[in-house]
Amino acid sequence: MKTRIISGLIMAVIVLSVLALGYTINPIIITVFIALIAPLATYELVHNVAKIKSKTAIIVSMLYTAVGVVNFALGGFKIGDYTITTYHITVVYVLIAVFVILKKHKEFDLAAILSLCVMPFIMAYAFGSLEKIANFGAAYGFEISPISTSKGIYYLLMMLNFSSLCDMGAYFVGVTIGKHKLCPEISPKKTVEGAVGGILTSVLFSFIFSFAFGMTEKLIPCLVLTLPLCIVGMLGDLFASTIKRSVGLKDYGSLIPGHGGVLDRVDSILLISPIYLILISLGVL
Repeated sequence: MKTRIISGLIMAVIVLSVLALGYTINPIIITVFIALIAPLATYELVHNVAKIKSKTAIIVSMLYTAVGVVNFALGGFKIGDYTITTYHITVVYVLIAVFVILKKHKEFDLAAILSLCVMPFIMAYAFGSLEKIANFGAAYGFEISPISTSKGIYYLLMMLNFSSLCDMGAYFVGVTIGKHKLCPEISPKKTVEGAVGGILTSVLFSFIFSFAFGMTEKLIPCLVLTLPLCIVGMLGDLFASTIKRSVGLKDYGSLIPGHGGVLDRVDSILLISPIYLILISLGVL
């Protein structure tokens, strides 16, 4: 527990420092940070889960994820009048992945093939959505308006409310009064009482964040969507656990002592971030 707490504090300091630098100097700092984390998640999936041993496959998949996040954030790489989109780099990546698979076909079963071809794209899109939320409305110059900065912080905190804070509330309520198992075969420690407690925790913080950031005009839709978004966060957590259990892993990795790997910390965020980005882009939240 001591190791877990220390690691958690170190992670919090790093993330808060990156956000502070990104919001005061240049949002590209946040983009680069996320682009460095995303390939680690891809590594955990293709190497630790899918058991892919090819160094070429691993490096290319990690590189694609990093480039994909930056490309998604910037809206494409501009070369003169031409824009290289995520579609273009994905096509190139798949071609390279196919070549690697054919060259070392004896090392690839169906799970490995699908993991190499699909998972990096999912990671790039999920982490790219996370970047868009954190930097919502910000320009990538050296002048950031207070309005866009506050919106980025608000949207990021609200998304974490539906995922991490909900999970935290579920943990404490579950440990305290949890009796009825939610999904014992997938995640034996999760309880129905904990899930309800997590959702109520998110409702409370939806009120707090809405008033703290002057976003009360979005309070009603935010409260209405708290339940489904919290459920999406829980589904992401359970889905990630299912993937681990299917290959007999307790954690995705060991990068963060006491916590596991990158995916062990952001599993619920990755499923909710694309959905949440769509909602705020449409002006619903």
